[in-house]
Amino acid sequence: MRDSIKRIAEQFIVSHYPESDIVWIGGSTAYGNVTTESDIDIIIIDETETPRLECYHFLGWKIEAFIYTASSLEFQFHTAKYRGVPTIIKMCAEGVLIEDKNGNGDKYQREAKMLYEQGPHLWDEGKINEARYLITDFLSDFRSSEDFGESLFILNKLIDMLTELILRADGNWIGEGKWFARSLKSYDKDIYEKLVKYTKIYMNTNDKTELISFIQTTLDNYDGELFVGYKRSFL
Repeated sequence: MRDSIKRIAEQFIVSHYPESDIVWIGGSTAYGNVTTESDIDIIIIDETETPRLECYHFLGWKIEAFIYTASSLEFQFHTAKYRGVPTIIKMCAEGVLIEDKNGNGDKYQREAKMLYEQGPHLWDEGKINEARYLITDFLSDFRSSEDFGESLFILNKLIDMLTELILRADGNWIGEGKWFARSLKSYDKDIYEKLVKYTKIYMNTNDKTELISFIQTTLDNYDGELFVGYKRSFL
């Protein structure tokens, strides 16, 4: 991490959150992957503040401040395990600790690393069947849609749901935006590349045949499409 980024983060904390107990710098700036669009992600434990995300411009940088109390951070850890999105866990596990007034920063970092290595809660049969049903439903809509604009929106949902099924059924973390794609590519590069390939063919030719076949074949790995006999309680 650049020393200049650390100095900016330290000045930001003094200016905005002087009562903070623990502070990490997370995200791409902590790893040295800085681009023209990078912001500085700062994770703050401050018992005097209300937990929230708040965004700032400070000394020419965009700053995202993730503000927690100790108890709310623990809650977010467990929520992340359930949702399968490790953002806060990963930032704490891999972040750079720049303030630790009470000496608990290392403890939280060790916990975050352990949780990240464990992976998210594994999907049970009910969650897998729910995903199969939803993918079946959207695949039917995609197959029958003759409106290109509507088909794009349907396909966006299909890609997200199929990717989530592939990753969560085997106990892998998912992500948001680019991290969703990176998670799939890291787990199964072949499936990732085929999904991109067949989506490009559809976008260029408006021919859905190969893309639909790929989605069906991939879904067959999880016992295929599901409609008749599916049920789910609303309670």
